Amino acid sequence: MLLKTLIDTNELALLLGQPNVVVLDCRFYLADHAKGKLEYDKGHIPGAIFVDVHHELAAPETELTGRHPLPDVTTFSKQLQIWGIDSNTQVIVYDDMGGAIAARAWWMLSQQNIQTRVLDGGFPKWRRENREVSVKAPNSIMSEYCFSVSFPWAVDEQAIVENFETNQFQLVDARAADRFNGENETMDPIAGHIPGAINRPFSDNLDAEGCFKPAEQLHVEWQDWLSNSSDAYVYYCGSGVTACHNVLALNYAGIEAKQVYVGSWSQWSKRMLRASKSL
Repeated sequence: MLLKTLIDTNELALLLGQPNVVVLDCRFYLADHAKGKLEYDKGHIPGAIFVDVHHELAAPETELTGRHPLPDVTTFSKQLQIWGIDSNTQVIVYDDMGGAIAARAWWMLSQQNIQTRVLDGGFPKWRRENREVSVKAPNSIMSEYCFSVSFPWAVDEQAIVENFETNQFQLVDARAADRFNGENETMDPIAGHIPGAINRPFSDNLDAEGCFKPAEQLHVEWQDWLSNSSDAYVYYCGSGVTACHNVLALNYAGIEAKQVYVGSWSQWSKRMLRASKSL
């Protein structure tokens, strides 16, 4: 079944202020974790709640994980309550990177059967259209609903290891081509990609203004990459964030996709480094 994916600025403007709607501002900058909140404080969509991607959509990194492992299910269930989300809530998520960050929230919430959509064009499009912006943080009302959180679409490191023998799925890397090719690695200890992976940069899902390409165009482009059932594909990136953008784009294009290797290259490169030290 295809997932709900995008919402445009016109529709969001009509939904703002309704009691069953929660808007999450997911702006995040990997090189400066404090910048997202600073940008939010400068101005955000009215009523939007700031999301600390590094702490509220991820658990702390360890020596054995990637940079953004999934949070503990109990912790995330509590976080959903703090955001005021219940089983009837419509959630809109946005960022200023074409949905590259917001897609992680979308992927995590969609697994809890929460109706979640990403704002196409994000905050930049909202500003270009001279829509209302607020500097006031909302007084969120904590939900009494307790979600039984699970992440059935998450693929772990062991599954990637076993796949070299079983060949159950094809890996698709969402990073830029230079990082995939090991030519410009600034984040992780080893450059390159997981053996056998193919590269479809998430940025290829977007047009020049940071909006998603038409669904029909994306369908044709992705069909050139996916030769089998989409169930036979697992998506990854640097730390399990932008991989979700490819999953989002596929569903928008009418192609089912869900599975993400959350550890991604940041976890796999640690594995390679440990192996090289043991030689």
